[in-house]
Amino acid sequence: MKNYKFFLLLNVLFCVTPWLKAQSSEVPTDIISALNEGNSSQLSSYLNANVELVIDTKNDVFSRQQASGIIADFFRKNHVTGFQLLHKGNKDLASFAIGMLKTSSGSYRVYVLTRKNEIQQLRIEPSND
Repeated sequence: MKNYKFFLLLNVLFCVTPWLKAQSSEVPTDIISALNEGNSSQLSSYLNANVELVIDTKNDVFSRQQASGIIADFFRKNHVTGFQLLHKGNKDLASFAIGMLKTSSGSYRVYVLTRKNEIQQLRIEPSND
């Protein structure tokens, strides 16, 4: 009976450990790709139900639907020409990415915070460069 419990415990650990590691992985590459392309619909598919958003004069916690509209409006007004990832990291279940978004109207510093592969916070602020 002890061997059965031991093997059951091992199976649980082998099944749960990769899942936990996947939950604490980096910001999904699709989010970086969406920023590089200025693809608001792809980016919006990663939004949490409520998102802290800082874009232009908007600075608040918005619903997914509201945030999607604000992001789409930003990309309509600022044609994206590229995104350069500057730094990324993670801790526990949170991941972040910092980069420079190049647009037709100038450069923007971008900060993305994700948990469980959902965007919790997105900041797109004018760059001083």
